[in-house]
Amino acid sequence: MLSCLLLLTACHSATSSLEETETCVGYPDAQTSAYLLPYETGASYRVFQGNCAPPKAPWTHYAKARYAYDVEMPIGAKIVAARAGTVVFIREQFTDRQHAQEQGNALVVLHDDNTVALYGHLTQNGALAELGQRVEQGETIALSGNSGQSGNVPHLHFQVNACPDFDACESVPVTFRNARPNPGRLIQGERYTAE
Repeated sequence: MLSCLLLLTACHSATSSLEETETCVGYPDAQTSAYLLPYETGASYRVFQGNCAPPKAPWTHYAKARYAYDVEMPIGAKIVAARAGTVVFIREQFTDRQHAQEQGNALVVLHDDNTVALYGHLTQNGALAELGQRVEQGETIALSGNSGQSGNVPHLHFQVNACPDFDACESVPVTFRNARPNPGRLIQGERYTAE
């Protein structure tokens, strides 16, 4: 897990032998989803990179990270736990002006079913939860930022992986039961309000 997290988004920006786009399927019913949007109730943000992006710059959501979302958020916006779990990784020492691959701040939450959620590009000292802390769904856990390979666009990189080993397990399809409007998966370019 740590080797991929050290690079944050670089793990899935390597050359791919995929076609121009991938097929994304298997999304759970949004109305009964186990996940909430990873930001405060009442907040509204735009998804600027959705799932299954073409495998070429500037897009990075393909291969193992095809089910990731990038949500534009100003630096310092509150990030909440999309699902309850235990904080198993924190990195928060880099500034919002540090954009090398290994300089992405992140927080990872392990869920009870052994899936993990990655919250990436946090601001410096932006982890509000502690390592080993149990966090509840909807609890504020971090502050958004612009660290690491963010394209110099402040945003939250959010993805859920099938297991804690980011090298071995791929991201999984996620929907959010409190997204309005709620089309199922979030659509690139659209704005969603957390209700």
